[in-house]
Amino acid sequence: MKFKLFLFIFTFSLTFLFLWYCKAPEEKLLTDEQIEQKIDELIKKLTFDEKIKMLSGDSTGFNAPEIKRFGIPSINMADGPVGVRIGKATAFPVSVNMAASWDTSLIRRYGETLGIETKAKGKTCILGPCVGIHRFPLGGRNFESFGEDPFLSSRLTVSYIKGVQSENVIATVKHFACNDQEWERNNYDIITDERTLREIHLPAFEYAVKEGGALAVMSAYNLVNGEHCSENQHLLNEILKDDWGFKGIVMSDWTSVYSADNAANNGLDLEMPNGVWFGDSLKAAVKNRRVSMKVIDDKIRRLLRVRFKAGYFDTNDMPAENQSLIENDVHSSLALEMAQKGIVLLKNNNILPLNKDKIKTIALIGPNSLSARTGGGGSSLVKPWKTVNPYEGLQNILNNDVEIITAEGARIDPVRVIPVPEEYLKTPDGKTSGLKGEYFANQNFGGKPEITRIDKIINFEFDNGGPDAKVGSDNFSIRWTGKFIPEVTAEHTFICSSDDGSWLWVNGELVIDNSGQHAEIQKSVTIPMTAGKEYDIKIEYYEGGGGAVMRFGWINPNPSADEEKMPTIEEAVAAAKNADVAILCVGNTQWNEGEGVDVKNFEMDYNQEKLVQEVSKVNPNTIVVVYGGVPVLMKNWIERTKGVLAAFYPGQEGGTALAQILYGEVNPSAKLPFSYIQEKLESPAFNGYMNPDLKVKLDEGIFTGYRYYEKNNIEPLFPFGFGLSYTTFEYSNLKIKKNSGLNYSVSFDIKNTGKIKGAETAQLYIGQKNCKFARPVKELKGFAKTELKPGETKTVTIDLNERSFQYFNPETKKWTADKDEFEIIVGSSSKDIKLKGIINL
Repeated sequence: MKFKLFLFIFTFSLTFLFLWYCKAPEEKLLTDEQIEQKIDELIKKLTFDEKIKMLSGDSTGFNAPEIKRFGIPSINMADGPVGVRIGKATAFPVSVNMAASWDTSLIRRYGETLGIETKAKGKTCILGPCVGIHRFPLGGRNFESFGEDPFLSSRLTVSYIKGVQSENVIATVKHFACNDQEWERNNYDIITDERTLREIHLPAFEYAVKEGGALAVMSAYNLVNGEHCSENQHLLNEILKDDWGFKGIVMSDWTSVYSADNAANNGLDLEMPNGVWFGDSLKAAVKNRRVSMKVIDDKIRRLLRVRFKAGYFDTNDMPAENQSLIENDVHSSLALEMAQKGIVLLKNNNILPLNKDKIKTIALIGPNSLSARTGGGGSSLVKPWKTVNPYEGLQNILNNDVEIITAEGARIDPVRVIPVPEEYLKTPDGKTSGLKGEYFANQNFGGKPEITRIDKIINFEFDNGGPDAKVGSDNFSIRWTGKFIPEVTAEHTFICSSDDGSWLWVNGELVIDNSGQHAEIQKSVTIPMTAGKEYDIKIEYYEGGGGAVMRFGWINPNPSADEEKMPTIEEAVAAAKNADVAILCVGNTQWNEGEGVDVKNFEMDYNQEKLVQEVSKVNPNTIVVVYGGVPVLMKNWIERTKGVLAAFYPGQEGGTALAQILYGEVNPSAKLPFSYIQEKLESPAFNGYMNPDLKVKLDEGIFTGYRYYEKNNIEPLFPFGFGLSYTTFEYSNLKIKKNSGLNYSVSFDIKNTGKIKGAETAQLYIGQKNCKFARPVKELKGFAKTELKPGETKTVTIDLNERSFQYFNPETKKWTADKDEFEIIVGSSSKDIKLKGIINL
């Protein structure tokens, strides 16, 4: 009896806590008029020093500070956008998976759950969503945003923000603006015209503000048209605050403020993580009348308004940490559903779904087969409270009589870097063990070295003092030269593991390129070598700021029993030969795709290209599952495979979702949110990429993604909006109804003509016939996802409004809808067109 009473009380208490976290914000919020009155009173009472204090982060580096004497709470931030990056939290599928679902209601539920988890960590602000457009196909953070189309991104962004903020958590839409590549992200300058900005790169932000009600915007690292985004008058004041009427706060990305005067006057409200500029420098600027108190008070008004709007002005209402509100079946079920709806089936040559009764042996191969690839690298990577990898997912749904043979075949995860021993290294003159090191007080190996010395091994993790006072702790470079003399004739694997950039040359040939400013990343190369032969070695390393690590290691070709052995392709081929089916889990991981560095090439790293080719040669029933947020090169092997899936980074439940899709327990319904191209020549974004002048010219204008490919007759391997199902759908009965003004309703029927239940995302594109200005062949202006039973027909209706027909007129600087003929194009993808109609405005 006592136990039952205890159980009742415990259950009631847990339910009460959950409901308290989930309570509607309307119960707590004041009216807008009441809020502004209270803000007026506080602005009068706050001292100048208190106001300056409020304009930058506190000592934690993640909070906007409190002012205790007025009960003004801190704004406590957590990294996003795909989960709360504090301790253990639910690792949801990344934003590319979310976009592939084309499911706004699902993303709304995700936003609500993210809000709950943010509060359960004691935080009041999540640094997400990330809504940059995929202009650069190999962008290191593409996985964090919603794809290449501004309309799709806008709709998902609104759902995300409304979900998060329904839980009294501040959503921070980022990075404003045109932040779509990681190379030199603090320094590159986007050169673009106004129309391209407005039509392609800004709509997600615009709708985040106007429709989503976002309370915070984060400025980007880069420059736009010559001005850093954190002090860009046109972006922050003229567009965001004046044109769109944004009433919230603009915060900087971390350490991306470059002045006090310009940043303050041009629209930045909060410097993060600390007051490098918005401290004493800003005080001086105000006292010298370079920044007015009117500007300061506007920032204080915004910072106070956001606190009131989020319902956290009373510090007694600040959320408390509660891990039980994170680690539960409700949240893991949502993560699973998002993965199920976010994995795209790209090819199926009569092999999927797999038959449990016929398949008795599976060769599960690849570096992603035994690890749960929950997300890409950098500030978005969440530490999950549970994980399911592909092997575990298959085990959980298969009978015991199905044998799963595993073989990695390649390794992506960092190995323990064993420094190349000094006895194998000689200085250039061959007289001394080790390598000659030249240390420069700049990043580009310029001028004479400040220090020249012999380093026995290369295994440095420099502390804040750097390698030497003459070089400094940041912005230095090192060049090592000498010879490597192998002891045995064998393949030798070398590793450069560095934070930031490093390179390795052997006999004058560049064999490892680990360039870029990034956290510690490993790159390796395998080279056949002959015992006793001398090989010229050159290693270069530069440090740009933050952590400083450089390790030159190897995989010993003659290892002792306790040394780690690398997986081989031969082992993978042997496993595949006798299996009924080979499932390859390959692609990218957080170790080679993430913040700070773009993906180098379409071809997969770490010998995975060869791995897929060799396995597909020996097993005719090969299925390839590709992980990562960017397209990978497939054209060299796709014809030999029976099935291909894009898993992206499917979160902590990804292994379960993958297994369910492979065996037909879940019918795939995801569609690509970006065009799946194969070569750099296919995209204009590579023109001028990595130019020394740091100018990134958006010469393609409004023709980004599928707009560009259609204009230039380029056929991607898989088009935007493409994704297969285990059933088939038929479209018919297109009807167009005019409502008031320029509002229309477009309806049509979709029938499931297959044998199993499935969901179809119908996409509505519009093309203008006779515009004075260049317009794309078609542009996405609506979509609807519909679930249908076998044989079932449903009528789908998509509403269009004035904005659906408009373009940003470069002459009038206004959104314009011409009196013209517009083609209404309904399809299953941007290329698979089912129905067409005409609207005359």
